[in-house]
Amino acid sequence: MVLACGAIPTPLLLMKQGLCNSSGELGSNLTVHPSACVSALFDDQIDGHEHIPQGYGSQQFLDEGILLSGALSDLSLLANTVALQGKQLMRTMEMHDHMASLGVLVEDQGKGGKIRREIGGRVLMTYNLHRRDVELLHRGMMYAVEIFQAAGARSLFPLLNSFPELKSDEDIRRFRAHRPSPRDFVLTSFHPLGTCKMGTDPASSVVGLDHQTHDVPGLFLVDGSTVPGAPSVNPQITIMAMATRAADKIAEQLD
Repeated sequence: MVLACGAIPTPLLLMKQGLCNSSGELGSNLTVHPSACVSALFDDQIDGHEHIPQGYGSQQFLDEGILLSGALSDLSLLANTVALQGKQLMRTMEMHDHMASLGVLVEDQGKGGKIRREIGGRVLMTYNLHRRDVELLHRGMMYAVEIFQAAGARSLFPLLNSFPELKSDEDIRRFRAHRPSPRDFVLTSFHPLGTCKMGTDPASSVVGLDHQTHDVPGLFLVDGSTVPGAPSVNPQITIMAMATRAADKIAEQLD
């Protein structure tokens, strides 16, 4: 039997059935690529909503655990990429066709989060930023600011409560020297992984290296829940490769 619901539904389904948690690790080890954003306003008309949302980016900082990805979007989503309110938000959104954004994704540095069912079956997800995550997010935002500044941006909008807009070199200097707290960020997250961790020891993992659960022979988990740690980049190819590998392992048992 193959279960491939994803890193959030898969552990929840197993919990509901009371399966595969002799290690106590089911639903633990959640990683999500904590993500921030920096938007920029230009004199030139960009019309980002007419282009591929992630049509550009930078992998230059992958060794540091930082991925910069284009975040071109329509007006409804663009308004969520700036930490502005009221008239200032409205005035900025009136110039949405002159704006571009960069998403800042970082490789999780801590133990990540946890998914569990509470009383009444309600789902609770918790996640704590590691201090290193905070440092990487701020550094990645600074890289995005420098890229947009070099491209001639008129104003910059880090998605950070304490610095909603940067208009001058002095603002950028202060932003660079700033040491934000986790609550200062307006974060999104992507690519949940790791909630049914793969490993050789049944006492500390949910599935073995053959993708088969330790507790239920013949039950294979084939999705991002088995990835034991956050990669530096989007995990689609990693998950596809693991699914291909799992298919080979399952085929061996059917011969």
